[in-house]
Amino acid sequence: MFLATIMLDLVIRDGKVVLADGTFNFDIGIEDGLITQLAQTIDEQADRTIDAAGKIIIPGVIDGHTHFDMPYVTAAGNFHTSDDFASGTTAAACGGCTTILDFVTPEPKQSLVEAFNERKDLANGKAVIDYGFHVIVNSASEESQEQMDVLVKEYGVTSFKVFTAYKKRGLMLNDGELFEILTKAASLRTLILAHCENEDMINVNTSNLLSQQKTEPQYHILSRPDFVEAEAVQKIGFLSKLTGACVLVVHISSGVGLQMVVDANATGAKLYAETCPHYLTFTNEVYQRKDAAKFIMSPPLKSKADLERLWRGIAVGEISTVGSDHACFSLEQKTRSKVFTDIPGGVQGTENILPILLNGVSQGRITMEQLVRVTSFNPAKLYDLYPKKGIISPNADADLVIIDLKKTMKLEKMNLHSDLDYSIYEDVSVEGYPVATIAHGALVFEDGKFIGTHASGDYIFRRIVESNFCPSQATIKESS
Repeated sequence: MFLATIMLDLVIRDGKVVLADGTFNFDIGIEDGLITQLAQTIDEQADRTIDAAGKIIIPGVIDGHTHFDMPYVTAAGNFHTSDDFASGTTAAACGGCTTILDFVTPEPKQSLVEAFNERKDLANGKAVIDYGFHVIVNSASEESQEQMDVLVKEYGVTSFKVFTAYKKRGLMLNDGELFEILTKAASLRTLILAHCENEDMINVNTSNLLSQQKTEPQYHILSRPDFVEAEAVQKIGFLSKLTGACVLVVHISSGVGLQMVVDANATGAKLYAETCPHYLTFTNEVYQRKDAAKFIMSPPLKSKADLERLWRGIAVGEISTVGSDHACFSLEQKTRSKVFTDIPGGVQGTENILPILLNGVSQGRITMEQLVRVTSFNPAKLYDLYPKKGIISPNADADLVIIDLKKTMKLEKMNLHSDLDYSIYEDVSVEGYPVATIAHGALVFEDGKFIGTHASGDYIFRRIVESNFCPSQATIKESS
């Protein structure tokens, strides 16, 4: 009897597969965008075979914190980020990211659903990797809370964001509103992302600095010292415990801010911490440089001791994920004003998450397993993407990164793929670099070049997975 030959789309052979719970040696078989086989040796023929001998294979990176195609208004003018969803997701893919989550920012009094649809239209037909959205809640009105229900049930949104700052931009919720929204999120079993800085402290510091004519970029750090972050984290921790809400504190920049997360969890709160590659690379010394304006972001960079504390937080599991907070502005936009309050805040990062963490592996700061936890497994759990993403397993999406741990790279503009016209990492060299990115079984990045298909990313309709909601710090460290 004639037997048809099984033909896979892609087989990756002889690589070391690193997951959150260990390193394994097996071949990976891919068909129709899914992982279909894991075996010591896969004998079936394939349309394409990749020899990964001597290389590391990890699940695709999930960048849960991007700001593509984002407007930003200051007294110096109306700005717009350098990267839209096409160029931004291209850069992400070239850095090993196979999924991004961006943000919906409603205008004052605009419905959350209307804002969501407008934002989704911007990404549709542009993103080259899978994408989803967190929705910013800027009001605790009855309508906003009703629309949170609608977004969960009809639009696949399982995460919302709140701010304790940016009142003038219409983003800040007062304490009563925060209590209401966290209570609502707890009832829906959705994740809350929280931007934690104390608005009143920032305003007092800023007013004092400006009154003394201390307006240059170097004074940005003095307007937002570490206690501004720590106080707001402490408040969010208390509200988490009070309401039962699961909260991810985004872009933790300081040791004292991270300690507030640890302390809150010790009292029964449900807090997780995210940090960013720039906080693991640079210190506040850059604000003394002539190009200090490039490094204006909020929260600002802190001390060397803070940087070391954040690395240690990853190593011991106190930091659950690393997101980029990618919101980059051109050199002209960054230097249009010399007053620190008028400089658009944000830096690049989506292409830099994996290289910076791989360099941490080469330096002995963290292990490869810890890297996988904070870049794929943990965010997949927190954002209701698991088990389709964040793991290398049969029936999971074939989202993979092949890494050469010996490859060195200078993170200068010419080697990166963002539309930004400079790199804050210009003088940073790393050891360990992605050499191939596979999204849905298709090779999208290889040998330094994007080779994917335009608009090949899909919107991810996320569904609440009860087992993913507020996993304990012990549980989130375990893979299935």
